Amino acid sequence: MLEPRIVLLTGNRQIGKSTVCVSLVHMLRGTNVRVSGLITLRTGPDDLTVQELHSGDTYPLTFPLNSNAGLLVGHFRFSPEALARSDHALDACFPTQVFILDEIGPMELVYGQGWARVITLLRRHSYRIALIVVRPELLVQAIRQLPLTYYTVIHLTPEIRDSVPASLFTIATNVCFPEEHPTVEDQ
Repeated sequence: MLEPRIVLLTGNRQIGKSTVCVSLVHMLRGTNVRVSGLITLRTGPDDLTVQELHSGDTYPLTFPLNSNAGLLVGHFRFSPEALARSDHALDACFPTQVFILDEIGPMELVYGQGWARVITLLRRHSYRIALIVVRPELLVQAIRQLPLTYYTVIHLTPEIRDSVPASLFTIATNVCFPEEHPTVEDQ
């Protein structure tokens, strides 16, 4: 069996990393590729929700910034209950062909909290390709902590943003189906 690949998607804040992930999921769901993971969606300036790709469940990941509840990291107050729920959901993500995590950040890479357990789960190799969103300032730290494997780093810019989902689709389907090349309906 070939060693799985990890694609690290990086880029400045609000450049469209989550949008790329959502577009890729939509494209992959037009094939018979198994896709799982967690996508974080911004619902306000300081508000996030998380979507579990395997179940479709979506729920708030943060409290309002002016709240006293939760764990303050950067511009967000993370809900411990939502973090625990989504961390538990990681177990249901494997085995899979394509795993997407949007995103691994300071909570995981610096403080060892949040979704830090994903690093151990990725070492088990029960996926073909993983797309991990990481901020540029944490890229080296992510590479040091994630399992040794084949990495591709894509730095998202406005110039390439619209073409990245199709490129990731090609990479994912080539890894999952080296003999076939599925097409996406309504691409």
